[in-house]
Amino acid sequence: MRKVWLALAALLVSGSLSAAASTSPPKSYMLKTRRSVSRLAADGARVAVATTTTAENTCDRIVVWSPLKRSSVGFKTGINCETSSAINEILEIALANKRVAWIEADGGNYLDLSLRSRVLGSKKQTTTIASASNGNGAAEESSGDYVGNMFGDGGVLAFNYWSECMAIPVGWEGEQTCPDPAPGDQPITIFSGQKLLKIVNGKGVAIASAPDVVASGLHTMSLKIVAVDARRIATQRPDGSVAIYSAGVSAWKRMAVPNGTFSGFAFQGSQLATVRNGDLDLYDVDTGLLTQTIPLAAGSKLRDLQRGLAVYLRGRKIHVLRLADKKDVTYAPPGKGSVDAQIESSGLFYSYNYERGRSPGRVVFVPFAAVLKKLG
Repeated sequence: MRKVWLALAALLVSGSLSAAASTSPPKSYMLKTRRSVSRLAADGARVAVATTTTAENTCDRIVVWSPLKRSSVGFKTGINCETSSAINEILEIALANKRVAWIEADGGNYLDLSLRSRVLGSKKQTTTIASASNGNGAAEESSGDYVGNMFGDGGVLAFNYWSECMAIPVGWEGEQTCPDPAPGDQPITIFSGQKLLKIVNGKGVAIASAPDVVASGLHTMSLKIVAVDARRIATQRPDGSVAIYSAGVSAWKRMAVPNGTFSGFAFQGSQLATVRNGDLDLYDVDTGLLTQTIPLAAGSKLRDLQRGLAVYLRGRKIHVLRLADKKDVTYAPPGKGSVDAQIESSGLFYSYNYERGRSPGRVVFVPFAAVLKKLG
């Protein structure tokens, strides 16, 4: 009995459960966080959330919650610890097994980006995997170096590193940041030094690179990571097509996904899903063929895919769609502001916030069996 109470007490350090221990599994579990939830990333039976507050000189925190074990761990980041920077936020978060990683943005006219990582249960504290600096702060000048597009799942935690510069035609006014002027009569942005990296033993290891590309349309990078599963990484090219990389150094499969307006990707096993031009398109990764198209309501954003279920957001509603029969159920969190959701083999995780209260953040876990029961 003492161990049970100690576990519950540890959880209350950063949050609390809405369902107490009982003889039968609860329909859902809830974590309350002392700061608002801004980002969410789930993997297996854990979820990591970035939490933030408007209180001055109060560092943003990351909380990793294991609802089935009724335990959590929280720690400070380097964001909002001081108020001198105009830009101070966590841009991305990812979780892969016991490693949680996040990207911090700090700056004023210029923007400094840092990808930091921490291994749960390790004696080593937070380490910096990669850093970059560019003019895309208040100066709104994109030239410089970037780190981003970070995703994690199982044994894979991957991210992109790239540079941007502006080329100006000869005779034009404006700041030339590329080595050579633009060849035509219009300024152009060039993406260079593109790398696809995987975190291995606490270091970023490059597994692919791409030649320079001129920005055009919505998709400009040649190696933009859009989703990962436990073994592979999906990247998108400027023409919309997708390349699947293994842990090695070469593309394992290229898929002719037509160009369009994309709103999220998800990747699991032999299936790749994307919302393209408002429809949910499903591809067989082994053959590269489109296998199913399901129309969705306008404004839908795909968040995850697991065991024949797709999770997408529309407004503040969380949808779970069963691909086999197109049965769709929703979860409608209370509160205000943005929501987020991901689904794992353990179940559905989603987050929302209240405007007021000592613990405004909420993270909910719905076991997979309960999700299936709701679908009927």
